[in-house]
Amino acid sequence: MEFLEVPLFDDDVFKMLIRFAFNLLILALIVRFAILPNQQDREFAFTVSMLNITVFFICFSLKKLDLGIGMALGLFAIFGVLRYRTNALPIKEMTYLFIVIGIAVINSLSNKKTSYAELMAVNGLILFAAYLKEKFVANGKTNTGLQGVVSK
Repeated sequence: MEFLEVPLFDDDVFKMLIRFAFNLLILALIVRFAILPNQQDREFAFTVSMLNITVFFICFSLKKLDLGIGMALGLFAIFGVLRYRTNALPIKEMTYLFIVIGIAVINSLSNKKTSYAELMAVNGLILFAAYLKEKFVANGKTNTGLQGVVSK
């Protein structure tokens, strides 16, 4: 059934919902275990979440247009431009923004050649790396290298 030559329903809705649920699970784990424990400003979790969700749906929607890797690289380029057009963000927050954009792109642009096991492995490794970094390397302290020099 169509309306104005556009199908009202497509089988891709189920794929989208499954991938979005998986994306939200990974996002929730990253926010809960990597971002929130050491983040003073809780609004950053909202920003990260909404950015991830928006990028996921943009990529999934444009996937049918067969833009592929060029679109993904374009999103990273837009992120780079935004970096220079906004107030300075701490490197740690920029890294988390990059991570959630990357996860959204990976989860939304995967195709039949990518198994769910591969998606779980990639997302799990990113989550694990972020958790380990927060737990054992950063210890909740941001080190810009200039703090010791400025305070002396």
